[in-house]
Amino acid sequence: MKAIVIHQFGTPEVMQLEEVPDPIVKEGQVLIRIHASGVNPLDTYLRSGIKVGDYTPTLPYTPGNDAAGIVEAVGEGVTNVNIGDRVYAQPLTGSYAELALCDAKKVYPLPAKISFAGGTCINVPCRTAYYSLFKLAHAAPGEMVLVHGASGSVGSAAVQVAVEGGLRVIGTAGSEAGIELVKNLGAHYVFNHRDPNYLNQIREVASGIDVILEMAASANLTKDISLMNPGGRIVVIGGTKSVEIDPVAIIGLGISIIGVRLSLIEEKTNEQIHAALYRSLENGSLNPIVDQEILLAEAPRAHYAIEKSGSLGRICLVP
Repeated sequence: MKAIVIHQFGTPEVMQLEEVPDPIVKEGQVLIRIHASGVNPLDTYLRSGIKVGDYTPTLPYTPGNDAAGIVEAVGEGVTNVNIGDRVYAQPLTGSYAELALCDAKKVYPLPAKISFAGGTCINVPCRTAYYSLFKLAHAAPGEMVLVHGASGSVGSAAVQVAVEGGLRVIGTAGSEAGIELVKNLGAHYVFNHRDPNYLNQIREVASGIDVILEMAASANLTKDISLMNPGGRIVVIGGTKSVEIDPVAIIGLGISIIGVRLSLIEEKTNEQIHAALYRSLENGSLNPIVDQEILLAEAPRAHYAIEKSGSLGRICLVP
């Protein structure tokens, strides 16, 4: 099969399309023929050599942890999927490839109305949004939530699940197209975070924020604190640089700052999240937003696209 292989950390050009052996299915595993692979900001951090938590991939490796496609083979003991099923998954072997080996427990049915490209939005972007809002921040109906970067893949999912959950939603985006998208997703208020006055615009429509989902903590975290209601929660989803914050303000407001790491989610909680997402995908309240589909051989272009702000939803790779 063909797969993207990284032999050294560096710029997007270190990703090379190579011919590699097909994975061999073992007990409890599933082999998927990939029709689309999601590109996440995390992929770009790891490719460049940034250590995420205590994890750095061992070279050489194939990146990617979001795949959607067709089940090609199943190992002994697998009963949750069958050959020919449409699925999305978190692969063991990297999703920037034509085939991926998966733990059967991390393979999920893809609703018929959702495209393969849309399927790449579920495991990381949609799960991150749901987990952040309802499992980490414990957001409740009627609360005010601010989604920073609401036009991106996680942000666009967050707006939709927040609206469905009865939250009042403020979204920010950095372009007119992004603002229009977020409005169409159901956000009650949308502001341009490139406008120097956007914080005051938020204050005009909300006396305080209960929950913030932060995609760019390095730029926004100190400003976020100034917007919070007492007891508010800031969930940090993205950020690449250190930032200085005022502990007195955190203590005075009694707010929580929570980091997201999907690999720490317990199996039972994961099952609950995927079940909730499936319901929302089926009833149409959650529609994955796909911005670009880029050929696998052009993976470097996909990384440059995701590193450049302004994407409207998901960027994914296709064979």
